[in-house]
Amino acid sequence: MEFDKTVESMRKELAVCTQTRSSDDIPWSWVATTMARLLSEHSSGVSRTVLLTELEAQWHQIAMGEVLQIETLRTVAPFFNRIIKPPQSTVFGLKIDSMQTIPGTGIWAWRVSGAPEPLDAGGAKNADGHQHKRRAETQMDAFVHQRYYPMIEAHEFAGFFTSARTMFATSLWMADRGGGSGGQPVHTLLPTTALAFELRIQDDPNLPDVLRPHTDEKLLHNVFGVRFAGGRFVRSSVPAFDADQLWCKIECIGEPTSEWRNGRLTSYRCIEGVLEHEDPPVMVSINLWGEDVAVARLFKSGYYIGLVCPVVKPRAPDAPIEAEFGSQTITFVTCSIRRKASTAAASQFSIAQNESGFLDYRRYAHRVQLCQCRKDMINLTLIARIVAVSENLPYVDSAGTLDRYAVRIDDSTAVRDMTLWGELGRRASRMLPGQLVLLFNVDTGEENGDVVLNGSNETSTRIFNVSEMTCIPMSSALRSYSFLASLSQAANRYAKVCIVAVEPAGTHICDARDRLGATMLVHAPCHRRIERRDNAQFSGRLDNPADVYDFGCPSCSIDIVPIEDVVSVFAVRIRIDDGTDSVMAQVTPAAAKGILRISPAQLLELPGQSEQQDMLLVPRGREIVVSVTTFCEPLSTERELRIDAMCEAEDVGMPSVDIYN
Repeated sequence: MEFDKTVESMRKELAVCTQTRSSDDIPWSWVATTMARLLSEHSSGVSRTVLLTELEAQWHQIAMGEVLQIETLRTVAPFFNRIIKPPQSTVFGLKIDSMQTIPGTGIWAWRVSGAPEPLDAGGAKNADGHQHKRRAETQMDAFVHQRYYPMIEAHEFAGFFTSARTMFATSLWMADRGGGSGGQPVHTLLPTTALAFELRIQDDPNLPDVLRPHTDEKLLHNVFGVRFAGGRFVRSSVPAFDADQLWCKIECIGEPTSEWRNGRLTSYRCIEGVLEHEDPPVMVSINLWGEDVAVARLFKSGYYIGLVCPVVKPRAPDAPIEAEFGSQTITFVTCSIRRKASTAAASQFSIAQNESGFLDYRRYAHRVQLCQCRKDMINLTLIARIVAVSENLPYVDSAGTLDRYAVRIDDSTAVRDMTLWGELGRRASRMLPGQLVLLFNVDTGEENGDVVLNGSNETSTRIFNVSEMTCIPMSSALRSYSFLASLSQAANRYAKVCIVAVEPAGTHICDARDRLGATMLVHAPCHRRIERRDNAQFSGRLDNPADVYDFGCPSCSIDIVPIEDVVSVFAVRIRIDDGTDSVMAQVTPAAAKGILRISPAQLLELPGQSEQQDMLLVPRGREIVVSVTTFCEPLSTERELRIDAMCEAEDVGMPSVDIYN
């Protein structure tokens, strides 16, 4: 696994560049996933220097809470930095010290400073403690958005802003409102609705002592009709507040996307939660659109979120609640309530146990291998080879049908089964045996006594197919060459080879215009072969391009595939030679397109067999660099070779002098 060696070497170099005490202070998972993302974006190649510079820049951003958001910034001091301003995605924890109107206007403003740390975050017990305290006590004004003006006068919120009120906020901008003495600027935060007021309860053992006299049991009872008892919120009464409201526990926060709404492509994010105080509990989906998407940065799974004046859609009695933010929606939050406070500050990159008892590996410093996986682990990052991918195994229950794919992976320390759900599973069905993949945000469970892995879009799981990254073959500083004669039974290597011959791969269902059998018809979403519904055993060229056929996809468990989802891809084999051996290899459709330098559609447009055959002869003698995978098909001991990615040898920079065998 040469990628793993590259990750480790880049991690050590990054520690030197950032003057970090040890590479163990930089999480392996962060380096691996950041590298994979950058390599996916730089398909035309990248130098080691550029990659290291990108890593260093993003690592410095982490200190500002930009990328990993290891902690919430509980100070406004960064706004006074003349050189580096806090990014818009930074989450701030603020305390309202006072509130007043701007003289001569009806505009309300808060005087804010940094909110106190929860007890389990660990205080500043070192020599920098006084500096940390001074930064937290730095104050500045913040204009109040008009959305919150009604709260100032409502009797249900009497005293709300005079009780050391804390809040989380993001998307903050600072401006000079003028009028300072001697012409000095008056720095003021501009109004924002990307904030959530924190509600506190006495039962929270991590509540700082300074905030313990100011808790919100009465407000929770009057506005949301709930109280905290027995480790959870329960119904206390019918809310006295005369407005729509929701109080739920966050189960998961979806990835930000863009969707069409009212004829425009709009930012979108969904928060899935549960009203645990109802009997039985009721599921709720909170849809965030446009500017409201930023609010999701303030929350984590396990938090409690309260909405006053949300827009709630009509629903059937037993259906989940669907809500979204409106122009008057006000947001409240209670952070995860743990059973007891930690006695010491946790290591920045340690394994944390969340409120549900799961082991959180998001900040773990070292690489986790499959042999170390146990049940109830979350946010794992793993690197492994694909052994096999199943067809769709739909999961059916009263709520409907959900696509489900089983994947078996191996990292040489253990073999594990993984279940991929929904859209993530459909995309992952394109993975092929032997390919090297990086898995990000994977959870573990137990099934029949065995540890199983799980992933879905809802848990923000991502899969990077390292074998198919075209950037690595083009980047000589990120890999070395192996000899074909020295490839092991199971390997992912890179080789510089000469093309000897290209030939059709075999018998597949192909377009009637294909005279060679060099293409095959596949289902576009999964890139798996389709079959004819009228003749499942048929394998060959279709009779007439004008005929209409009914196709099914066994992989996706679809009986009738829409004709627009049936596409032609290359199905060829290639003989390559590097001077140490001459071997025949399978070729992925994407790599075949690069080798032939034409698309399947262009090949099919050629009228005769001889013209199509000539196109397979063109690549002979060209020198290319390939990502080559050796593997054994399931239930077979015969070694197979496959080219997963390629580039022209002339497009590669200075070749590496290292030979990796």
